[in-house]
Amino acid sequence: MGCYNAYVGMTSKTPRERFEQHKSGHRNKKGHKLSSNIVQKYGMYLRPSLYNHIDPMSTRLEALKMEEKLALELRRQRYAVWFN
Repeated sequence: MGCYNAYVGMTSKTPRERFEQHKSGHRNKKGHKLSSNIVQKYGMYLRPSLYNHIDPMSTRLEALKMEEKLALELRRQRYAVWFN
């Protein structure tokens, strides 16, 4: 079994919209970069099977906890995971 790479994040956007922001090096109106260098450089595609089962979160704290939970679960499955 090989090792897979994954980036886990949270967003108010759809996964596709957020992925496109990462790939394009998106910056906000003040010029702050809002994208991950890892995803911008190495991101190739989304893996919906890894997140489609997760319902939207009500709070930022809930989303942060889910982000960490998913990232750690993927690491247990031998994924190399970046998150935060």
